[in-house]
Amino acid sequence: MENAIKNRIPIHVDLEPNRDEVYSGICLKENNEVFIFICFNDEKKEYDGYAILRSQEIEKYRYWDNEELSDIKNNNYKDFLNKLPLGEMNSFQDCLVKLKEKELIAIFTSDDNDSYYVGNIKNIIDKKVTLRLLSESSEWLDDIEIVIDEITYIGFDTSYEKELIKPHRQ
Repeated sequence: MENAIKNRIPIHVDLEPNRDEVYSGICLKENNEVFIFICFNDEKKEYDGYAILRSQEIEKYRYWDNEELSDIKNNNYKDFLNKLPLGEMNSFQDCLVKLKEKELIAIFTSDDNDSYYVGNIKNIIDKKVTLRLLSESSEWLDDIEIVIDEITYIGFDTSYEKELIKPHRQ
């Protein structure tokens, strides 16, 4: 993985047998708790935001082959470099603290891998994060409290979150 991080090599990360998920992108940081990467948007064929996974969930990864590399239409990964305080993002709790200023984040939890929460962080207390939820139609909803240890994925700065927050910027 050190080579992939150092040389910004796109990879596929496979979470089998823990979860039936494969994520793609460029890894920025990996330690024994977090795996932080720039996401690749397969529909747009370009890099789109960031994601954070739990390192212990990652069973295997592989470099992209030449055919996959040729699928990149906009190799914009440099737009995402040096924008995160990676030295201060060593656990999920650390990451959430650093993401508190973000307008929106998306969170998947271990109890439901098919749905997720989108919102902004209101509070982080006692190993729990409170999110002010935003609906699919960009309406603010009630708050929800999530146990940090149950979070399996955090996504942010993707085109999806940017599109959802647009009506609130006008």
